[in-house]
Amino acid sequence: MSDTQRNPSMASLDQKSNDNPEDHDDNQTDSSQAYQIRPQLSDKFKPQVVKEVIHDILHDYLATKSYTVDEVNKWSKSIADAIRNKVKELNYPQYRYVVNVVLGEHKGAGVKMGTRCIWDAEADSYAHESFKNDTMFCVACVYAVFYY
Repeated sequence: MSDTQRNPSMASLDQKSNDNPEDHDDNQTDSSQAYQIRPQLSDKFKPQVVKEVIHDILHDYLATKSYTVDEVNKWSKSIADAIRNKVKELNYPQYRYVVNVVLGEHKGAGVKMGTRCIWDAEADSYAHESFKNDTMFCVACVYAVFYY
């Protein structure tokens, strides 16, 4: 009794090993397997453009408002959502965003913020902008991480 009669799966292995290597084109790339590990220059996140978006949204939302403790929670969420939606409309392919908005009462005290990120400095970036009036301050930051 031969090996293939004892173990039918051996027959399928033998058939696969007899495939002609010329039948395979190594230069042909399957699009489902191709992926980018860096954005194209034209698709790269542009901090200056996003900074203008943040600036416009902060001024539209806050220019006529005075700080009220009952409202700032809602305002910060609305501002973060508006910034995220507007940045998504810029269509930077394969980027994921983190939007951070800090709103506080302006009483003359100082505030310091710090952020640390582990990321790819060639592909990932951020943009930030601040707003201040007589009663409040706001700092908004968008972190753009290239997803590969």
